Amino acid sequence: MNPPRGVGATAVFVAAARAIESGRDDRLFEDRWAGEFVRASGWSPPTDQLDDSSREELTAWVAARTKFLDDFVLDAVAAGCEQVVLLGAGLDTRAFRLHWPKTVTVYELDTAEMVQFKEAVLAGESPAEASRITVPIDLREDWPAALRDAGFHSDVPTAWILEGLLAYLPEEAVDALMRNVGELSAPGSAIGATITNIDFAAAVDDAPLFRGSPISRREWLSLLHSNGPSDPVAWFDSYGWRATAVPTDDAVRRYGRTLPEQSVLREVRPGNRWLVSAAKR
Repeated sequence: MNPPRGVGATAVFVAAARAIESGRDDRLFEDRWAGEFVRASGWSPPTDQLDDSSREELTAWVAARTKFLDDFVLDAVAAGCEQVVLLGAGLDTRAFRLHWPKTVTVYELDTAEMVQFKEAVLAGESPAEASRITVPIDLREDWPAALRDAGFHSDVPTAWILEGLLAYLPEEAVDALMRNVGELSAPGSAIGATITNIDFAAAVDDAPLFRGSPISRREWLSLLHSNGPSDPVAWFDSYGWRATAVPTDDAVRRYGRTLPEQSVLREVRPGNRWLVSAAKR
């Protein structure tokens, strides 16, 4: 099986962090498929490659955003959302591992390459508590039409998850995506998202965080096309969403995790990444 390339390789990196978190006694979630994705990719799990500081930063960041969005989507479904859409789903397994409060349809959109890799690892498994529909589509294409063709109903309240996605799109593509999401969202819909701003001037090639990983630091930076807004609340409001933004570093501490005093991910400054939940106005 061919491992994901480009942006897809970053999904393997995130899966590795989720696998590490899932092995902790005080884990914030359990993703039993995460390690399988990493092994199937052909790369060695980074537990053998990272020093303690690098491992802690990687897992704390990913664990916090995963837990935040888990709670967001379960709350949104309990409040009335009957559809969940994962844009740029990557190796997300929420359809399988979450205990949904009611019947829900989960749509996963990603490239055909990513969908094929993911399905090969899952080997025909089906979630017990949700209907899961994969939509192989590049988000630079007409994904709203593909989503509708897959059975999506724009008159049904929907919970959208935009996790680790927006920075990989050019600004005009981000704008088009947000407008499309708004047009497809019935009253009662909600968005859970991550926002990250990158300090490209701080980029270096020697960070231990990237040693042995499926993608180099330089390759990762070359995939990033835009920075998020400096004021996420005002930005979401401009698209018709009432938002709350929590600094990711604050969420890390709230969930009982710690970040190293000296960041090994020097491109991301404190205060430059947020976890956002938003409701349609």
